[in-house]
Amino acid sequence: MCVVTFDWEENDAMEKVRHFKKKNSLVWAVIEVTNHCNLNCIWCYANSGNKESIKREHMNLNDLKKLVGILRDAGLKQITYSGGEPTVYPKIREAVKIAKDNDFVVHMNTNGFILTRSFARELKSFGLSQIQTNIDSVYPKKHDYLRGRKGSFSRAVTALKNARETGITCVSQTVLTRENEREIVKIFEFARSLGLQRCRVWDMMPSGGCALENFDIRPTNYIESLKELTRFVERTGGKHIESGEPFFPPLNYKTSLKVSHVPCVASHGVLVNFAYNGDVYYCVTQRKPMFNVFTDLDGRFDEFYEIKLREFLGLAELNPRCRRCELFDKCKGGCYTRRSYSKGGIDYWCS
Repeated sequence: MCVVTFDWEENDAMEKVRHFKKKNSLVWAVIEVTNHCNLNCIWCYANSGNKESIKREHMNLNDLKKLVGILRDAGLKQITYSGGEPTVYPKIREAVKIAKDNDFVVHMNTNGFILTRSFARELKSFGLSQIQTNIDSVYPKKHDYLRGRKGSFSRAVTALKNARETGITCVSQTVLTRENEREIVKIFEFARSLGLQRCRVWDMMPSGGCALENFDIRPTNYIESLKELTRFVERTGGKHIESGEPFFPPLNYKTSLKVSHVPCVASHGVLVNFAYNGDVYYCVTQRKPMFNVFTDLDGRFDEFYEIKLREFLGLAELNPRCRRCELFDKCKGGCYTRRSYSKGGIDYWCS
Protein backbone atom coordinates (compact mmCIF):
# COMPACT_ATOMS: atom_id res chain seq x y z
CA MET A 1 0.00 0.00 0.00
CA CYS A 2 1.70 3.17 -1.22
CA VAL A 3 0.03 5.50 1.24
CA VAL A 4 0.17 9.30 1.07
CA THR A 5 -1.00 11.33 4.07
CA PHE A 6 -1.71 15.06 4.05
CA ASP A 7 -1.47 16.99 7.32
CA TRP A 8 -2.97 20.29 8.39
CA GLU A 9 -1.68 20.04 11.98
CA GLU A 10 1.30 18.63 13.87
CA ASN A 11 0.66 15.13 15.26
CA ASP A 12 2.45 12.30 17.03
CA ALA A 13 2.63 10.23 13.83
CA MET A 14 5.60 12.38 12.88
CA GLU A 15 7.58 10.90 15.77
CA LYS A 16 8.23 7.76 13.78
CA VAL A 17 9.41 9.83 10.81
CA ARG A 18 11.83 11.82 12.94
CA HIS A 19 13.05 8.68 14.69
CA PHE A 20 13.60 6.85 11.41
CA LYS A 21 15.74 9.71 10.10
CA LYS A 22 17.98 9.30 13.16
CA LYS A 23 17.94 5.50 13.44
CA ASN A 24 17.42 4.39 9.81
CA SER A 25 15.80 1.13 10.91
CA LEU A 26 12.41 -0.24 11.94
CA VAL A 27 10.26 2.23 13.87
CA TRP A 28 6.63 1.24 13.16
CA ALA A 29 4.57 -1.95 13.38
CA VAL A 30 1.08 -2.76 12.15
CA ILE A 31 -0.42 -5.63 14.14
CA GLU A 32 -3.51 -7.40 12.81
CA VAL A 33 -4.98 -8.54 16.12
CA THR A 34 -7.81 -10.39 14.36
CA ASN A 35 -8.69 -11.63 10.88
CA HIS A 36 -12.41 -11.04 11.48
CA CYS A 37 -14.19 -8.01 10.06
CA ASN A 38 -17.77 -6.77 10.27
CA LEU A 39 -17.58 -5.26 6.76
CA ASN A 40 -16.78 -6.87 3.42
CA CYS A 41 -14.89 -4.33 1.31
CA ILE A 42 -14.62 -5.17 -2.36
CA TRP A 43 -10.90 -4.27 -2.40
CA CYS A 44 -9.86 -6.05 0.83
CA TYR A 45 -6.23 -7.19 0.57
CA ALA A 46 -6.68 -9.58 3.53
CA ASN A 47 -9.91 -11.08 2.16
CA SER A 48 -11.59 -10.47 5.52
CA GLY A 49 -15.31 -10.00 6.11
CA ASN A 50 -18.32 -12.09 6.99
CA LYS A 51 -17.52 -14.98 4.68
CA GLU A 52 -18.04 -18.62 5.52
CA SER A 53 -14.57 -19.43 4.19
CA ILE A 54 -12.90 -17.23 6.80
CA LYS A 55 -12.47 -18.80 10.25
CA ARG A 56 -12.49 -16.12 12.94
CA GLU A 57 -9.13 -15.93 14.64
CA HIS A 58 -7.75 -13.53 17.27
CA MET A 59 -4.26 -12.97 18.61
CA ASN A 60 -3.79 -14.52 22.03
CA LEU A 61 -3.26 -11.78 24.63
CA ASN A 62 -0.14 -13.45 26.03
CA ASP A 63 1.27 -13.59 22.51
CA LEU A 64 0.45 -9.92 22.06
CA LYS A 65 2.28 -9.04 25.29
CA LYS A 66 5.27 -11.03 24.09
CA LEU A 67 5.21 -9.35 20.68
CA VAL A 68 4.98 -5.84 22.14
CA GLY A 69 7.98 -6.63 24.36
CA ILE A 70 9.96 -7.86 21.36
CA LEU A 71 9.19 -4.67 19.45
CA ARG A 72 10.04 -2.48 22.44
CA ASP A 73 13.43 -4.17 22.84
CA ALA A 74 14.05 -3.70 19.10
CA GLY A 75 13.55 0.05 19.46
CA LEU A 76 10.27 0.53 17.59
CA LYS A 77 8.21 3.61 18.46
CA GLN A 78 4.69 3.17 17.03
CA ILE A 79 2.12 0.39 16.95
CA THR A 80 -0.98 0.56 14.76
CA TYR A 81 -3.64 -2.01 15.58
CA SER A 82 -5.46 -3.35 12.55
CA GLY A 83 -7.25 -6.42 11.25
CA GLY A 84 -9.70 -7.49 10.09
CA GLU A 85 -11.42 -4.96 12.29
CA PRO A 86 -9.62 -4.34 15.60
CA THR A 87 -12.71 -3.08 17.47
CA VAL A 88 -14.21 -6.60 17.26
CA TYR A 89 -11.08 -8.00 18.94
CA PRO A 90 -12.30 -8.94 22.46
CA LYS A 91 -9.11 -7.67 24.12
CA ILE A 92 -8.66 -4.40 22.20
CA ARG A 93 -8.78 -2.26 25.35
CA GLU A 94 -6.06 -4.36 26.94
CA ALA A 95 -4.08 -4.29 23.69
CA VAL A 96 -4.04 -0.49 23.63
CA LYS A 97 -2.96 -0.33 27.28
CA ILE A 98 -0.18 -2.88 26.76
CA ALA A 99 1.29 -0.86 23.91
CA LYS A 100 0.97 2.44 25.77
CA ASP A 101 2.51 1.00 28.95
CA ASN A 102 5.51 0.03 26.82
CA ASP A 103 5.89 3.66 25.66
CA PHE A 104 4.53 3.20 22.14
CA VAL A 105 2.55 5.74 20.18
CA VAL A 106 -0.71 3.82 19.64
CA HIS A 107 -2.92 4.18 16.56
CA MET A 108 -5.74 2.10 15.12
CA ASN A 109 -7.17 1.32 11.68
CA THR A 110 -10.91 0.97 12.21
CA ASN A 111 -14.01 1.10 10.05
CA GLY A 112 -15.76 2.77 13.00
CA PHE A 113 -18.91 0.66 12.71
CA ILE A 114 -19.12 0.03 16.48
CA LEU A 115 -16.99 2.93 17.74
CA THR A 116 -19.43 4.71 20.07
CA ARG A 117 -18.50 7.82 22.03
CA SER A 118 -18.05 5.83 25.25
CA PHE A 119 -15.92 3.22 23.44
CA ALA A 120 -13.72 5.95 21.96
CA ARG A 121 -13.40 7.58 25.38
CA GLU A 122 -12.28 4.25 26.88
CA LEU A 123 -9.67 3.68 24.18
CA LYS A 124 -8.37 7.21 24.63
CA SER A 125 -8.00 6.66 28.38
CA PHE A 126 -5.94 3.52 27.72
CA GLY A 127 -3.57 5.39 25.40
CA LEU A 128 -5.01 5.48 21.88
CA SER A 129 -4.04 8.76 20.21
CA GLN A 130 -5.19 8.34 16.59
CA ILE A 131 -7.72 6.44 14.50
CA GLN A 132 -7.79 5.98 10.74
CA THR A 133 -11.25 5.45 9.26
CA ASN A 134 -12.21 5.10 5.63
CA ILE A 135 -14.38 7.56 3.76
CA ASP A 136 -14.51 6.03 0.30
CA SER A 137 -17.21 8.30 -1.11
CA VAL A 138 -19.23 11.35 -0.13
CA TYR A 139 -22.27 9.48 -1.40
CA PRO A 140 -23.51 7.08 1.30
CA LYS A 141 -24.82 4.40 -1.08
CA LYS A 142 -21.56 4.29 -3.00
CA HIS A 143 -19.48 4.18 0.17
CA ASP A 144 -21.66 1.36 1.52
CA TYR A 145 -21.27 -0.54 -1.75
CA LEU A 146 -17.48 -0.25 -1.66
CA ARG A 147 -17.37 -1.22 2.03
CA GLY A 148 -19.80 -4.09 1.66
CA ARG A 149 -22.35 -3.14 4.31
CA LYS A 150 -25.38 -0.88 4.46
CA GLY A 151 -25.03 1.93 6.98
CA SER A 152 -21.24 1.87 7.01
CA PHE A 153 -21.01 5.50 5.80
CA SER A 154 -23.10 6.94 8.61
CA ARG A 155 -21.33 4.74 11.17
CA ALA A 156 -17.91 5.88 9.92
CA VAL A 157 -18.85 9.56 10.10
CA THR A 158 -20.32 9.12 13.58
CA ALA A 159 -17.20 7.28 14.74
CA LEU A 160 -14.95 10.08 13.50
CA LYS A 161 -17.06 12.66 15.30
CA ASN A 162 -17.05 10.55 18.47
CA ALA A 163 -13.29 10.12 18.43
CA ARG A 164 -12.67 13.76 17.57
CA GLU A 165 -14.76 14.87 20.55
CA THR A 166 -12.64 12.76 22.91
CA GLY A 167 -9.40 14.37 21.69
CA ILE A 168 -8.25 11.52 19.46
CA THR A 169 -6.59 12.62 16.22
CA CYS A 170 -8.76 11.47 13.32
CA VAL A 171 -7.61 10.52 9.84
CA SER A 172 -9.83 9.94 6.85
CA GLN A 173 -8.59 7.17 4.58
CA THR A 174 -9.65 6.61 1.00
CA VAL A 175 -8.81 3.68 -1.22
CA LEU A 176 -8.77 5.23 -4.67
CA THR A 177 -10.67 3.34 -7.37
CA ARG A 178 -12.45 4.17 -10.61
CA GLU A 179 -15.58 4.41 -8.52
CA ASN A 180 -14.39 7.39 -6.47
CA GLU A 181 -11.34 9.01 -8.11
CA ARG A 182 -13.36 11.88 -9.59
CA GLU A 183 -14.68 12.84 -6.15
CA ILE A 184 -11.46 12.52 -4.19
CA VAL A 185 -11.16 16.28 -3.56
CA LYS A 186 -14.78 16.32 -2.39
CA ILE A 187 -13.93 13.50 0.02
CA PHE A 188 -11.07 15.56 1.45
CA GLU A 189 -13.31 18.62 1.68
CA PHE A 190 -15.91 16.58 3.53
CA ALA A 191 -13.32 15.18 5.93
CA ARG A 192 -12.03 18.66 6.66
CA SER A 193 -15.58 19.86 7.31
CA LEU A 194 -15.72 17.28 10.11
CA GLY A 195 -12.63 18.86 11.66
CA LEU A 196 -10.25 16.06 10.68
CA GLN A 197 -6.58 16.96 10.93
CA ARG A 198 -5.23 14.42 8.47
CA CYS A 199 -6.41 12.87 5.17
CA ARG A 200 -4.87 9.80 3.59
CA VAL A 201 -5.16 8.05 0.24
CA TRP A 202 -3.75 5.03 -1.52
CA ASP A 203 -4.55 3.23 -4.71
CA MET A 204 -6.33 -0.10 -4.89
CA MET A 205 -3.78 -2.81 -5.51
CA PRO A 206 -4.15 -6.28 -7.04
CA SER A 207 -3.27 -8.25 -3.90
CA GLY A 208 -4.81 -11.60 -2.99
CA GLY A 209 -8.46 -12.45 -2.50
CA CYS A 210 -11.23 -10.10 -3.56
CA ALA A 211 -8.76 -7.31 -4.35
CA LEU A 212 -7.49 -9.37 -7.27
CA GLU A 213 -10.99 -10.40 -8.30
CA ASN A 214 -12.03 -6.76 -8.51
CA PHE A 215 -8.80 -5.38 -9.94
CA ASP A 216 -10.67 -3.88 -12.89
CA ILE A 217 -11.86 -1.01 -10.67
CA ARG A 218 -8.34 0.24 -9.95
CA PRO A 219 -7.96 4.01 -10.55
CA THR A 220 -7.07 5.33 -13.98
CA ASN A 221 -4.30 7.67 -12.82
CA TYR A 222 -3.30 7.62 -9.17
CA ILE A 223 -0.36 10.02 -9.54
CA GLU A 224 -2.48 12.71 -11.18
CA SER A 225 -5.00 12.39 -8.33
CA LEU A 226 -2.17 12.95 -5.83
CA LYS A 227 -1.17 16.13 -7.67
CA GLU A 228 -4.77 17.36 -7.58
CA LEU A 229 -4.97 16.66 -3.85
CA THR A 230 -1.70 18.46 -3.22
CA ARG A 231 -3.01 21.59 -4.89
CA PHE A 232 -6.11 21.40 -2.68
CA VAL A 233 -4.04 20.97 0.48
CA GLU A 234 -1.73 23.84 -0.49
CA ARG A 235 -4.59 26.31 -0.93
CA THR A 236 -6.36 25.22 2.30
CA GLY A 237 -3.44 25.72 4.67
CA GLY A 238 -1.93 22.26 4.72
CA LYS A 239 1.45 21.79 6.39
CA HIS A 240 2.98 18.48 5.42
CA ILE A 241 2.92 15.41 3.16
CA GLU A 242 3.98 12.01 4.49
CA SER A 243 4.49 9.95 1.33
CA GLY A 244 5.20 6.26 0.87
CA GLU A 245 4.43 6.40 -2.85
CA PRO A 246 7.60 5.77 -4.89
CA PHE A 247 6.59 8.13 -7.70
CA PHE A 248 5.21 10.99 -5.64
CA PRO A 249 6.30 13.69 -5.31
CA PRO A 250 10.04 13.39 -6.13
CA LEU A 251 9.93 12.25 -9.74
CA ASN A 252 7.80 14.78 -11.52
CA TYR A 253 6.08 17.17 -9.12
CA LYS A 254 7.16 20.03 -6.88
CA THR A 255 5.18 21.37 -3.95
CA SER A 256 5.50 24.17 -1.41
CA LEU A 257 4.47 21.74 1.35
CA LYS A 258 7.04 20.07 3.56
CA VAL A 259 7.48 16.47 2.43
CA SER A 260 8.69 13.38 4.28
CA HIS A 261 9.21 10.76 1.59
CA VAL A 262 10.27 7.13 1.67
CA PRO A 263 9.80 5.36 -1.69
CA CYS A 264 8.44 2.28 0.10
CA VAL A 265 8.12 1.98 3.88
CA ALA A 266 8.26 -1.82 3.56
CA SER A 267 11.37 -2.22 1.41
CA HIS A 268 13.22 0.51 3.33
CA GLY A 269 12.54 -1.19 6.65
CA VAL A 270 10.42 1.55 8.21
CA LEU A 271 7.32 -0.61 8.74
CA VAL A 272 6.74 -4.24 9.69
CA ASN A 273 3.37 -6.05 9.40
CA PHE A 274 2.13 -8.84 11.67
CA ALA A 275 -0.82 -11.21 11.27
CA TYR A 276 -2.87 -12.37 14.28
CA ASN A 277 -0.83 -15.61 14.45
CA GLY A 278 2.60 -13.95 14.40
CA ASP A 279 3.27 -14.30 10.68
CA VAL A 280 5.35 -11.41 9.37
CA TYR A 281 4.46 -9.93 5.99
CA TYR A 282 6.62 -7.79 3.75
CA CYS A 283 3.53 -5.68 3.05
CA VAL A 284 -0.15 -6.04 3.90
CA THR A 285 -0.80 -6.56 0.20
CA GLN A 286 1.59 -9.56 0.21
CA ARG A 287 -0.05 -12.34 2.23
CA LYS A 288 2.72 -14.94 2.02
CA PRO A 289 4.67 -14.65 5.29
CA MET A 290 8.43 -14.14 5.39
CA PHE A 291 8.65 -15.82 8.81
CA ASN A 292 6.79 -16.21 12.12
CA VAL A 293 7.90 -14.04 15.01
CA PHE A 294 6.91 -16.63 17.64
CA THR A 295 8.52 -19.71 16.09
CA ASP A 296 11.34 -18.50 13.85
CA LEU A 297 12.89 -15.47 15.54
CA ASP A 298 16.60 -15.78 16.25
CA GLY A 299 18.18 -12.85 18.12
CA ARG A 300 17.02 -9.23 18.14
CA PHE A 301 13.95 -8.68 16.04
CA ASP A 302 15.22 -5.67 14.10
CA GLU A 303 18.42 -7.45 13.10
CA PHE A 304 16.63 -10.69 12.18
CA TYR A 305 13.99 -8.80 10.23
CA GLU A 306 16.60 -6.95 8.19
CA ILE A 307 18.13 -10.27 7.15
CA LYS A 308 14.76 -11.72 6.13
CA LEU A 309 13.79 -8.54 4.32
CA ARG A 310 16.98 -8.63 2.25
CA GLU A 311 16.31 -12.28 1.43
CA PHE A 312 12.77 -11.46 0.33
CA LEU A 313 13.78 -8.50 -1.82
CA GLY A 314 16.64 -10.52 -3.28
CA LEU A 315 14.07 -12.87 -4.77
CA ALA A 316 12.06 -10.04 -6.29
CA GLU A 317 12.34 -9.71 -10.04
CA LEU A 318 13.13 -6.22 -11.26
CA ASN A 319 13.29 -5.31 -14.91
CA PRO A 320 16.93 -4.38 -15.77
CA ARG A 321 15.58 -1.27 -17.48
CA CYS A 322 14.61 0.08 -14.04
CA ARG A 323 18.14 -0.12 -12.67
CA ARG A 324 19.48 1.73 -15.71
CA CYS A 325 16.94 4.54 -15.29
CA GLU A 326 18.36 7.86 -14.10
CA LEU A 327 15.47 8.14 -11.61
CA PHE A 328 16.02 4.73 -10.00
CA ASP A 329 17.69 6.19 -6.89
CA LYS A 330 14.50 8.14 -6.18
CA CYS A 331 11.82 5.51 -6.81
CA LYS A 332 13.82 2.28 -6.30
CA GLY A 333 11.81 0.58 -9.01
CA GLY A 334 8.37 1.51 -7.74
CA CYS A 335 5.94 -0.65 -5.76
CA TYR A 336 6.73 -4.35 -5.33
CA THR A 337 3.06 -5.37 -5.48
CA ARG A 338 2.30 -3.32 -8.56
CA ARG A 339 5.42 -4.70 -10.27
CA SER A 340 4.28 -8.22 -9.42
CA TYR A 341 1.10 -7.75 -11.42
CA SER A 342 2.61 -5.85 -14.32
CA LYS A 343 3.83 -7.09 -17.65
CA GLY A 344 7.61 -6.99 -17.74
CA GLY A 345 7.97 -6.43 -14.00
CA ILE A 346 7.64 -2.63 -14.26
CA ASP A 347 5.31 -0.71 -11.91
CA TYR A 348 2.27 0.21 -13.97
CA TRP A 349 2.28 3.81 -12.64
CA CYS A 350 5.77 4.40 -14.00
CA SER A 351 5.64 7.29 -16.44
